[in-house]
Amino acid sequence: MDYLAFLVQWFNWPYLAAFLIGVASVVFPASVRPLGKAISRWLGVERVPGHVIARVFGFALGIIGLTVSGGLHDYWPEAQERGFLPGLMVSTVLAALVARWVGRLFERHFPEIRAVGWGSPGLSGQEGRVVSRVVSPEYRAGRAQVMGENETLHMVLCKTKQGEIPYGAAVVLAEYDAGDGRYFVLEVGAEEETIAPEGAAATENEHE
Repeated sequence: MDYLAFLVQWFNWPYLAAFLIGVASVVFPASVRPLGKAISRWLGVERVPGHVIARVFGFALGIIGLTVSGGLHDYWPEAQERGFLPGLMVSTVLAALVARWVGRLFERHFPEIRAVGWGSPGLSGQEGRVVSRVVSPEYRAGRAQVMGENETLHMVLCKTKQGEIPYGAAVVLAEYDAGDGRYFVLEVGAEEETIAPEGAAATENEHE
């Protein structure tokens, strides 16, 4: 049996269909967006564009599935049909893991944005990223981006109580200063260092 004849066998149809979904996500991305959104919800990566998840999952399932099927064909041909369902299950799980991993990367670095907000006062406690050259008590143009609910990207003005936070640093929005419309921010990790000495001091007082 040549490779083309092997490809068109019924036990490879799901993997060929997955490849077609991947191709469609490149050529006609809007056509697979609803399917991609359904896959995103299943994988728990809903802040990723639907066509991206459809593309990754489709190509991953196609490649992994045909690899598994080809292995059965080459090394265990008598179990080709009997091994179809287990092979499909294993391929689907592996493709889902690949798509979820890629989805997490996209959520972190390239989240889907549906709206943009400016200076919302209700974002205290959320994490963001510094997008100005620096954030400091004196620098009036300190800014951070925060991804809120419903894929809304918020741009907020911010400052520190002391010290500087450089461009690109991850920060937590603390209290909102309504007087000048800016948030106080702490660099991620620094808020724990701020709390720790207070807790240590309290413990020492209890021992005394």
